[in-house]
Amino acid sequence: MKSFKIVTGERGEGKTTYILSHFSHYKGYVTVHRNDEYLLKDLETKEETLLLSHNSFLSEAWKGWYINSDAFNKANEKLLSFSNTEVIVDEVGMLEVEERGFATFLKKAPFMDIDLVISVRREFIKDVRNKFFP
Repeated sequence: MKSFKIVTGERGEGKTTYILSHFSHYKGYVTVHRNDEYLLKDLETKEETLLLSHNSFLSEAWKGWYINSDAFNKANEKLLSFSNTEVIVDEVGMLEVEERGFATFLKKAPFMDIDLVISVRREFIKDVRNKFFP
């Protein structure tokens, strides 16, 4: 990686807002919380895809949530295709530490030709750093 930044804070403290205001020209993904669901927003296309829900129509259960694995798979594939650019991955946490979510991308990110910004809640920083950026 060319550079690496972590934006941190607690839930609701403005991590995503900060990222969007300071790194709006980056590629990648942010999460949008809406109506007790989380959507994945592609910063290039502005497309939003349901990511996490309490409704059981999604493919994979995790800690009271259901995960749209297809959305994560497509996002990881796109993130891994980036080179010589600036990339955002918003809301990295225990899902990734447990080898889900953006884990596929994060394992390879340190060896890519990118500038990376991730957001992580304070309580997960140590786990995320130890897992992906030792």
